[in-house]
Amino acid sequence: FGQGLLDRLRGLRLNAPLLEKVNIVEIPGILEIRKQVERLFPFNDACQWFIDRADIIFLVYDPSKLDVGPETEAILDQLKGREYQTRIILNKADQVKPEELMRVQGTLIWNISPLMSSQEPPVMYSTSLWSIPYEQGAPSRLLHAQERAFLRDLRQAIDKRVENKIASARRFAVRVRNHAKMVDCYLTTYYNHKTFFGNRKKVADDIIEHPQNYHIYEGLSTLTNISRYDLPDPEVYRDFFRLNPVYDFQRLSDTCTYFRGCPINRLDVAIAYDLPELVGKYKKQAERVLEAAAKS
Repeated sequence: FGQGLLDRLRGLRLNAPLLEKVNIVEIPGILEIRKQVERLFPFNDACQWFIDRADIIFLVYDPSKLDVGPETEAILDQLKGREYQTRIILNKADQVKPEELMRVQGTLIWNISPLMSSQEPPVMYSTSLWSIPYEQGAPSRLLHAQERAFLRDLRQAIDKRVENKIASARRFAVRVRNHAKMVDCYLTTYYNHKTFFGNRKKVADDIIEHPQNYHIYEGLSTLTNISRYDLPDPEVYRDFFRLNPVYDFQRLSDTCTYFRGCPINRLDVAIAYDLPELVGKYKKQAERVLEAAAKS
């Protein structure tokens, strides 16, 4: 992401048992101002790189800064599909009067929930994550309970790291499978409409520019049981095929061989059976290890 990011990377090593098992990455503060501020590196691209590799994601808010602006909207858009990994932390909650805490929590949830794709409200913890004592009059029991729940959540994320990696691999495999079948659908439509003496580029361009006229998305959803909402918009494929002409691709049926079968079928089997079974095998192995440790 360029020298601009490298110049701003800082690493700290602290003597804490928790950090023996996790790496905590903090991104720069989000600038919620309407005036466009130019960052010295591609901020959202860098965030996406870390999002793709995170086991759990915490969005930390200050009680005095609950605004949701363009940068927050962009980050929440990048987190769509990862709501199960995302947690909201209301930090410095001891500075809020107990009678005001519920209102602040409600305001934060109200601001964030419409921007998340999940119908369930996000998990939120009200904490005070610093080493100094709570403010006088703060709801200490509530904050202690919230911090313990926050640490349990973090512990579960550590314990489920392998399962999350397998789930991430399966999501990636689904995206690859959907993309391959989408390209194949465009390609099949192209071969069905091209003529021997026709202009292949003109035929391909018409299909790419007007996929709705050829029922590409509807046909793919009907034939493969892939949801329309799991597929990129036509504009994405319009840009894709401008760089990669549709007629340069090989049909999926042409990749099949007698002895090895079809790669796309093997991918379907991995998505439907192999990867879910791998999670089950890992859980059983982990249970056996825990039982052996308990007996010893």
